[in-house]
Amino acid sequence: MTPEEIQRAIDQLPRLPLNELPTPLHFCPRLSEELGGPRIFIKRDDLTCHAFGGNKSRYLELTVAHAVEDGSNAVVMSAVVQSNHCRQFSAATAKHGIKGVVVLRANDSRMGTHDPPNGNYLLHNLYGADVRIAAPERVGEVIDEEMDRLQRQGYKPARLSGERSNVAYIQCALELASQCQEMEVQLDHVCIGSGGTSLSGLVAGLEMLGHQPHYVGFPEGKLGTPAEASERVVQMARRAAAQIGLDCEPDAGRIGVDDHYVGAGFGYMNKQTREAIYLLGRTEAILVDPTYTGKAFTGLVDYIRQGRYKKGDDVIFVHTGGTPLLFVYGEELLEV
Repeated sequence: MTPEEIQRAIDQLPRLPLNELPTPLHFCPRLSEELGGPRIFIKRDDLTCHAFGGNKSRYLELTVAHAVEDGSNAVVMSAVVQSNHCRQFSAATAKHGIKGVVVLRANDSRMGTHDPPNGNYLLHNLYGADVRIAAPERVGEVIDEEMDRLQRQGYKPARLSGERSNVAYIQCALELASQCQEMEVQLDHVCIGSGGTSLSGLVAGLEMLGHQPHYVGFPEGKLGTPAEASERVVQMARRAAAQIGLDCEPDAGRIGVDDHYVGAGFGYMNKQTREAIYLLGRTEAILVDPTYTGKAFTGLVDYIRQGRYKKGDDVIFVHTGGTPLLFVYGEELLEV
């Protein structure tokens, strides 16, 4: 299937512009030399140029447009207090004059805290979203309250749907394939901090283009057995292609999902991740966060040190953003 055919299929969906695309693909010479393994490239989706960047900015061009297409003028979404998705959502609704409401789930990890008000929590507020904090057991109840409130105020509200999210990463796959061709990079291995949506979109896009790299998704939480996780990605990739009227048949044998780098759990940083963050910052001046991209990058570094990639291979790491989270974990990052 040609890139033009896939692009035309994507362009049939409504979109609210947010990003400056394509994001760059950067070679990392000092990191590659330091690790002594394959050539390492980073696809910089932390540089989408919307609200400090990140993979969710790609999603939101399609998902907020989906809500608007259905006639909504207010949208509600929910996630953990320090959510990257909510930060980019708040900015997207501000940019397009839509009423945005975020119901933020509190917990005892750094990701669930709003005191002091920094990181993504600060940004939700600066972008003008209506912010509600809820205990985990009350999230659904508070969402219902906010939907009722918006209706009483004369809005037509909708809950943000993720239905078209992985189509956004078919778009990313088109960019990546074109950049690899231009830069003479081999699509040997693709790694990303995702075990679902972003990974499945990449798989769908690259497979439809006829590329057959080995994929590794490093999720932020536990996802079951590797075989179950890989098959779930295959099913999601098929659905992503079907949403734009196309087909793909990925090989689950080339899709790995590895949750061993989660550590103590979502929102909890560990020593190995801290070291990986410093390694990338001090070799390439690129920053990854302690919860998502940092743990995925930790996995990539460990794979290289284990010799899982050959010296002549090219490895592409897709940076999905999360930079504001560094300020939430400042004390832990500076511990000696």
